[in-house]
Amino acid sequence: MARIELESDEATNPQVRDVFDEIIERVGRVPAAYRAFARHPHILQANWNRTKNILGQGNLPIVVKEAIATRVSKVNGCHFCLLIHRSNLEKLEIPVSQINEIEAGTTQDTRLNFVLEFVSLATQHPEKITDDHFQRLKELDYSEEDILEILTVMEMYTGYNKIIVALGLRPDD
Repeated sequence: MARIELESDEATNPQVRDVFDEIIERVGRVPAAYRAFARHPHILQANWNRTKNILGQGNLPIVVKEAIATRVSKVNGCHFCLLIHRSNLEKLEIPVSQINEIEAGTTQDTRLNFVLEFVSLATQHPEKITDDHFQRLKELDYSEEDILEILTVMEMYTGYNKIIVALGLRPDD
């Protein structure tokens, strides 16, 4: 159960309603985290803008971004987040066996596997990232812009994981 009261799906505050309507149009529902963010409409707007910009733009395919979100959620112990991102990968028609590998950080795809290792390390011990990690990503044909995008997706979901765990949000909230 959430540790704070979440905004209702039927919010009447115009600022909240506008964002909720956009989220419903894109996602089909308003996830619990956004109902929590709605306690402060400017926080809701900022987080929604960030999410749609990071996920909707850039070079990385959405499958890679969802794989990063899945692995980071596992590393951060956000079981609720893990369920969401596993489901998102299933909607992208990724087989469950491959989703299990992504969650564990051990895929058969060399490029993706290194990205998952990289974000796992960056999530837990960013001070241990070395020039060799960047060089390896470049050898795997990731540009510097791609690397920045990988880190940005990792950072966004690490932040969401921490907020969701701290608030005690659950799938039924």
